[in-house]
Amino acid sequence: MSLADRKQYVQFTSVMHREYEHAVKKMREELSKGRTYEQACDVLIDISQEIKTFVIEDFLKIIIAEEHFGAGIEVSDIALLLDLPFEKVEFAKLTLLKDMMRETESHKNQRTDKFN
Repeated sequence: MSLADRKQYVQFTSVMHREYEHAVKKMREELSKGRTYEQACDVLIDISQEIKTFVIEDFLKIIIAEEHFGAGIEVSDIALLLDLPFEKVEFAKLTLLKDMMRETESHKNQRTDKFN
C-alpha cells in the first residue's frame, strides 16, 4: 500500500514533513509562475518517490479546497488553469470529500469513545 493510500494512518517523521512542506512550497512557486500542474510536479526531483506521489495527489486536493470550496471557483475552471483533465480534478474533489468524511467519522468515534 502506497503512502498516498495510507496517509491517514501514517505519522510523518520530521524529515518527511520537511520534504512535504518544501515540495508544496516549490509547487506553489511554479504555479504562480504560470506553469501547468504537470510542470509544477516535474520540479519535485529532490524527494523520495513515495513522498512525491503523495504530494502530487495531496496538493491537488489542497488547491481544490482553497480555490473551489474556499474561493468558489468552478472545478472546470481549476482544471483549465492547471491544464488538467476535468475528470482528474473532479475525481480529486470527490476523493477529498471522502477523506473529509472518513476523518469526521474517525473524530466522531474518538469523541464517542471518550464519553463511554
